[in-house]
Amino acid sequence: MRDQRGVALIIVLALVVLLSALIVSYLSRASVDRQAAHGSFNETKADQLARSAIDIVLGDLKQEIVTGSTASTINGAIIYTPTQPGFIFPARSGNPPGSPDPVPNLIRRSVHNDSIAAPGVGSRACSTNSTTDPSKNGRSISLRRWNKHYLIPRITGATPSDTTPVPLFTPPDWVIINSTGPSASATAGPDIVGRYAFAIYDEGGLIDVNVAGYPPAPNSSVSQFGPKGLVSFADLTVAGFSTSAVNDLVGWRNYASSQPTGAFASFTFTPVSATTYCNAVLANTTGFLRTSGSVFNGRTDQMFLSRQMLIEYRSSTGFSADALQNLGTFSRELNVATWNNSRVPRFPLGKLNEVLASGDAAKIRADFGLIWNTDHWDYYGPTGSTLASSIGSLVSTSPEFFQLLHYAIPGHTIGEILAIGASIIDQNDTDQVTTIIEYHGAAPPNPRAYGADTIPAPSPAPSPPVPPFVLNRSLRSAGELGYAYRNAATNTTLDFYTSGTQDASLLDLFSYSPATTRAGIINLNSRNSLALAAVLGGAIEAQSSTTISSTRSKTAATALVAATSSNPASSRRDLARLTHTISGSLGTGEERQEVLSRAFSDTCQTRTWNLMIDVIAQSGRYPPSTTNLADFVVEGEKRYWLHIAIDRFTGQVIDQQLEAVYE
Repeated sequence: MRDQRGVALIIVLALVVLLSALIVSYLSRASVDRQAAHGSFNETKADQLARSAIDIVLGDLKQEIVTGSTASTINGAIIYTPTQPGFIFPARSGNPPGSPDPVPNLIRRSVHNDSIAAPGVGSRACSTNSTTDPSKNGRSISLRRWNKHYLIPRITGATPSDTTPVPLFTPPDWVIINSTGPSASATAGPDIVGRYAFAIYDEGGLIDVNVAGYPPAPNSSVSQFGPKGLVSFADLTVAGFSTSAVNDLVGWRNYASSQPTGAFASFTFTPVSATTYCNAVLANTTGFLRTSGSVFNGRTDQMFLSRQMLIEYRSSTGFSADALQNLGTFSRELNVATWNNSRVPRFPLGKLNEVLASGDAAKIRADFGLIWNTDHWDYYGPTGSTLASSIGSLVSTSPEFFQLLHYAIPGHTIGEILAIGASIIDQNDTDQVTTIIEYHGAAPPNPRAYGADTIPAPSPAPSPPVPPFVLNRSLRSAGELGYAYRNAATNTTLDFYTSGTQDASLLDLFSYSPATTRAGIINLNSRNSLALAAVLGGAIEAQSSTTISSTRSKTAATALVAATSSNPASSRRDLARLTHTISGSLGTGEERQEVLSRAFSDTCQTRTWNLMIDVIAQSGRYPPSTTNLADFVVEGEKRYWLHIAIDRFTGQVIDQQLEAVYE
């Protein structure tokens, strides 16, 4: 009996121990699950705060567009025309002083007592700094983290992985969010739900690495990259790349469309593969918004899908970390004219190749209003039934070539406009015969307009006093329209280098690319001089001379930044004004001066705000009875880089890419 009671006691004790273990295990598991659930909740809350912060920043940018504009309705769309030239670009705030700009890519940051100039909207930040004022539980955003994207110049001598920014950079201040939203006058209390800090960078002022770069000489030729026309022919060695690094980039990114030899991190090019690449980019019709679709050796072309991918690529190939501050992965532009609020789709220069006696008659009629007649062209206009005696009004949805010329440079007779157009056709075609266009006159015989080519037209056509210079190839940029003769009798060409010249409007109304939306364009008002210098570097200064060196392109780009900083460009038309302003940095003579228009007319824009918004949001709370805004207890954190393109003249978002940042 006593033995039975002993056994029973042991069993009961064993059950108690087992039950206790189960209870402890349950409580432990419940505690872990609670912590995990709490952490997940706080991270979700931080994510919501970050996305809300992005919406607030975007809302402020759109409000800036509306406030700084005069609204009007053109062709059924609301257009916001800047009331001052400086309003074409976002207002800057919280930037360190200095000339040149010590942090050229930075547009603004969240800053306490924001003194942003109108029409900019203040950031509503409090006095607590994200870096120098740690939270109650010791959390802060280091300077290195704020420069994780490498868009801020780094301290001298930094290792490739050291992102410490230059000392002049001041990190953003926190914006406190209470139950009603962000408030510059918020006080610590139970109604605070979180905080965020942000910085905005001009990604459109950088070289789009998804487009830029070509195989360096001697494998490529001046005739390939010298005329420019696309950011694909930007000289990346000016922006901090070595020759081998450029080969690696082009070989990795355009493997199928260029067909290099070698392997990743050691690609090489021959003249044949460099020509293959050149032909591929010149034939692009998608605006470089997607890869070519070509396949070579079972592999395709690639794109950088995020900035973090670009940074990781750099660590794998080893090009200079400092080059990253000159590079972007996202740029967009509507291929629509800005000058005179026309909203006219730009006329693709490739259509000039249609003008052949044996060409598609319907296309030639629709695009040029011309009909072939034995040995010359007759100008009927796109819908006329007889020879035209005047050039019709512009049709904004589908502009005809001569209507566009007349719109851009009004006040000229039909004969003068047709002669300019004929000279443009002669520059673009590959024959050497002067183009002749007949139109209706007051009395017979009907008058004729003449272009200017190597073989002059028969009398009574005027002959230039000296033989004209004719490209005799497809035009590569709107800037090359400057070679076209305005008046063969006086040997003058279109003027893209004199301040106030009427001809400069053509720079904004014509385009090499036929794409309606395109990537690989740079903001003409960029403060990043090295990015601009890369576009200009290697450009043919004059058809009979050498290209612009790296040193000269940097000098000209520095002068260009100074010029646009004091008087921003509002359209590509401003290239003539800027040429006049920085003429001392360019060569002498019209052709050498117009190199700026040839290099930038099809690679720059002013109408789109291509921005990267860096937002860090923290969820959490304030301890009871605290009055110090720095005593915030951080419970969750989320960071995003938003790449976004906003049309300055409509306020519409063209495209965007939200990049979650993992640290």
